[in-house]
Amino acid sequence: MNAIRPLLLSANDVIQAAPPLLDIIGLVEQTYRMEAQGKVDVPPKVGVHPHGPQSFLHAMPAWVPGAQALGLKWISFFPDNSRHGLPDSSALIILNDPDNGMPVAIMEGMWITYARTSACAALAAKYCCVHPTPKRLGLVGCGGLGEWSLRALSEIFPSITEVYVSSARAQTRHDFCLRMGAQGQWNLTPVDDVRDAVQGMDIVVSSVPKLEKHPIRAEWWTPGTLLIPLDVTGAWDDDTYRLADRLVCDHHENLKRALERYRPNLALDDSRLLMLQDQIDRNTNEGHSLTDRTLAFITGISSLDMTIAWDIYRRAQEGGLGSRFALS
Repeated sequence: MNAIRPLLLSANDVIQAAPPLLDIIGLVEQTYRMEAQGKVDVPPKVGVHPHGPQSFLHAMPAWVPGAQALGLKWISFFPDNSRHGLPDSSALIILNDPDNGMPVAIMEGMWITYARTSACAALAAKYCCVHPTPKRLGLVGCGGLGEWSLRALSEIFPSITEVYVSSARAQTRHDFCLRMGAQGQWNLTPVDDVRDAVQGMDIVVSSVPKLEKHPIRAEWWTPGTLLIPLDVTGAWDDDTYRLADRLVCDHHENLKRALERYRPNLALDDSRLLMLQDQIDRNTNEGHSLTDRTLAFITGISSLDMTIAWDIYRRAQEGGLGSRFALS
């Protein structure tokens, strides 16, 4: 019997093997199209919550036949970890051979998670933003997702030149603007009032923790602005969800479960939900007016992680990266 020897890829191996961000956006776009055509098997997330609703461990399997991508992501979020000098999130991705189910790779998963999520945000903007050349971007939260979102959105819209950055701590947003200001043709402005990163923007991306109080108010939502809540339920008040002219989502069941857990008193009209995958498959951003307020939910779909992870795995093999270990 042949020994099982998966390839172990560290975060550094993943980074070295990864394709350019624009190519990752392309992989995600292709996968979304396959989902719209019913060619992907991706169930809702399965999770446990060891310390109440604010922490989780999610299991996210997927099978993408068109990309020969089979596997599972196992991701955690423990918001109190910073008190102990630990990151609040961690992730592992396990890849399995599509022909026999044997594990072929185990890799660090947070780099792919950030890359995938930002690619989704960029595609939500591409297919949902009413402005053909958006210039003003608001970031509410400037951690890893804020940084990655800025990069990915700028790949799709080089027209973005004004970026307004809000966060809970002044030092964090000032450091972010100083660091990222040197990495693109942007004018980054840290703002003390979160309203200044929302009102008058073409696109707003929020990426804050799951909060009991929601700092962003619907009355600041300018007509024509696209909101992309990468936190799904964290930043926006209830009236924001009700005010939306268009609701777009990439996984109905994931969104439903997130609302049930974190915002049980908030009800969305399912009949109003448009699927991002359908917008992408039709290659259209039609059916809206320039004053529409659009809310686009990115819920985290493991099929997207799998196509990126398998691309990186194949590149790592070609480049001789990582190390093998005996599982049996």
